[in-house]
Amino acid sequence: MTFDEIRSAILGLSEADQKKFITDVVPLIWPKLCLDDLCVAKFRELVDEATVTKYREQHYGGI
Repeated sequence: MTFDEIRSAILGLSEADQKKFITDVVPLIWPKLCLDDLCVAKFRELVDEATVTKYREQHYGGI
């Protein structure tokens, strides 16, 4: 498969399956591929402070 085919396949998944992809597949490839500052910075953009704050509010800070 090409990159574009893989991307289209992932975007065509249900939200639940996309979440499963992120939680099951990304951790498997992360240690092998994200070894440079640019990659780490991109992932940090995805987990911005607004997202973290919203999660903490929804889950009462883990209480």
